[in-house]
Amino acid sequence: MEKSKGLSGKGLAKPGLGKGIDHSFDKNVELQQRRDDAKKIAAEKAKARTMAKQQQISERIATAAEQLSSGIQEGSSASEELMRSMQQIASGAEEASSAAEESKATITQIEKGSQINSNLAEDTLNKVQSLKEVAQNTGRDINLLIEGVKAAADSAISTAKLMQELEKQSDEIGNIVQSVVRIADQTNLLALNAAIEAARAGEHGRGFAIVADEVRNLAETSEKSANRIKDVVAEIQTEVRKVVQEINQIGKSAKDEAEKGVAIANGLMEFVNSMVRFAEISAQTEKGVAEILGYSKEFLKVSENVAAAAEELTASAEESRKGTEQQAKAFSEMSSAAEELAQTAEELKNSTNLQKSAEELASMSEQLSANIEEALSASQELAKAIEQIQKATEIQSRETVRGADLGERLGAINLQVETNSTEMKTQSKTLSANLATSKTEIDTMIRNIGLSATKNLDASKVVRGLGDKSMAIDKIVEAIINVAIKTDMLAVSGSIEAARAGEHGKGFSVVSGDIRNLATESSESADKIKNLVRSLSILIDRSSRDVEMSGTIAQTEVQKAKVTTDSLSRMEDDMKAIDRAMDAMLRNSAESKQANEEARKAVDNISAAAEEAVKSVTQASAASEEQAKGLQELSEAIEEIAALADELQSG
Repeated sequence: MEKSKGLSGKGLAKPGLGKGIDHSFDKNVELQQRRDDAKKIAAEKAKARTMAKQQQISERIATAAEQLSSGIQEGSSASEELMRSMQQIASGAEEASSAAEESKATITQIEKGSQINSNLAEDTLNKVQSLKEVAQNTGRDINLLIEGVKAAADSAISTAKLMQELEKQSDEIGNIVQSVVRIADQTNLLALNAAIEAARAGEHGRGFAIVADEVRNLAETSEKSANRIKDVVAEIQTEVRKVVQEINQIGKSAKDEAEKGVAIANGLMEFVNSMVRFAEISAQTEKGVAEILGYSKEFLKVSENVAAAAEELTASAEESRKGTEQQAKAFSEMSSAAEELAQTAEELKNSTNLQKSAEELASMSEQLSANIEEALSASQELAKAIEQIQKATEIQSRETVRGADLGERLGAINLQVETNSTEMKTQSKTLSANLATSKTEIDTMIRNIGLSATKNLDASKVVRGLGDKSMAIDKIVEAIINVAIKTDMLAVSGSIEAARAGEHGKGFSVVSGDIRNLATESSESADKIKNLVRSLSILIDRSSRDVEMSGTIAQTEVQKAKVTTDSLSRMEDDMKAIDRAMDAMLRNSAESKQANEEARKAVDNISAAAEEAVKSVTQASAASEEQAKGLQELSEAIEEIAALADELQSG
């Protein structure tokens, strides 16, 4: 302007020239004005375009920020949903873990009871097999005892029949003794007649009188001896009748005991047959108990797997919960940042300092992008944790199905074992009662056989005593024979005296001949008695040995039978042990049944928890996928905002 003024001053000195200059100046001013106006218009248009672009970008940023805020809200809701799901999973895992521990405790109880029952069942089966074998052997021993007793009884009865011959021979001896007595009487009578004749003969009969007197004395001696034989024979006959009756009674009693033995042996065979069925049930029981033991161990493994899965669930749910808490914090920060971003975007519409606003916007975008990346990383970790949870829930579900199946099997087998044990308990009572009866009967039988053996041996002593009596008869017979010899010799002396007496001795001669004949007859009778006594002695000796043998056989059988008695006592003890074992098995089965029911309830609870966990995992998985998708969209949105911020900065 100063230059212009200067120029304008010079123009006043030269008016013509100044007029042209003024015109030119005006044109320049106008041109400049136009240029300035154009620039102003251009600047205004540029400003308008910039403002429009700023407005457009601001609106786009605002829209993106709004979408971002909405996405963050959705992500936050998904995070809350995930947190609830994780809480449900954790709660279910705790329930499953608690139920699994209960299940482990009850199944451990089942396993312990099953192990005890397994030992009891094995021991019972061994005892049953042993009982069966012992019963068979005992039955065989009783049959042998019966055979021995029958043989002894038959021998005793045969001996009794044989001893009846003793009575017959005694009768024969008695008859012959009667002859000896008769001969003695006749001899005595002849001696008396001879004495009378001697008295009549006077001096001539003196010698004969002496002979007659001696003959009479011998006749009396012979008669006394004969009467003594009669007494001994009567004693023998009495003893024989008593012994025969005793032996017959012993034989009959022995046969009766043998018949009882047959019934006892048959009863033992029934016992053996019952033991076959008992052994079958026992074997089934042992098998069932072994299966229970195997299933209980398998069930315990299932519980351990469920417990491990529950621990895995708890740990994974806890990690997931921490992750969701971090996400919630991140989403809270992102929500605040998104609000600031939206506010900045709104302020951007009227901002006079685009560069600063764009820088702030870019910084916010970067921070949000970092938050989203962090949330995405947490989401990926959550997805992995959910995958682990899903695997754990699958294991839980699979194992609970398996556990339910095992529980059902255990229940069925335990019921069968309980039924078998009850049947065995009932049978053991019946068998024990039958065995006790058999033992009592066998004890009675053996005692009676022992008494019979003692009676047999006592009878053999009595019979042996008859031998002493037969020897006494033999000695008496010897005396009778001596008397007969002396009588014969006296008769000869009488004949000599008769010859000396001449006519007076004729009667003496006849009497002497008769006496001699009677002496001969007496001697012959004595010989017959002697032979009969010899035969009697042989018969007595044989009978004595036979009776003693019968008694010895019976005693031997009684001694052998002690083994049978001992076997029956062991059988009784074994049956009592089996009965106690059945009581214990029934108690254990009842406890196992109760424990199995509790375990199955626990499995049902675990199954229900697993189902809920599956639902929660499904929801969590869906929420996680939605969240991951939303975070990806958020990432894209923030990228768009960052790009717009860059565009603002560049533009």
